[in-house]
Amino acid sequence: MKNPILVSTSFEDRRDAEKLVAILLKERLIACGQIAGPVTSSYWWKGSITTSTECILSMKTTAAQYERLEMAIRSNHPYEIPEIVAVPITSISDDYRVWMEQELAG
Repeated sequence: MKNPILVSTSFEDRRDAEKLVAILLKERLIACGQIAGPVTSSYWWKGSITTSTECILSMKTTAAQYERLEMAIRSNHPYEIPEIVAVPITSISDDYRVWMEQELAG
């Protein structure tokens, strides 16, 4: 598998994260999605510092899927400007890599 990546986004409502995971898995855009939290997020929003409780959705996929994945996240995310961050996975176990390849291929 070339260029595995870890993509994350955040949600105020866990149900929204669960809905997105189901969509992305069905479309084979991710091999796995994990929802963690709640976490406390503090950030600038429209000129003010805001603090909210969110959950984090972490997804495993490949760089080749990123553009389609980003479009699907944007289309199904309730936030005006969703966080969509991708980082390369520099090391991955052989068994997990093979499993990801199989799941993303369908």
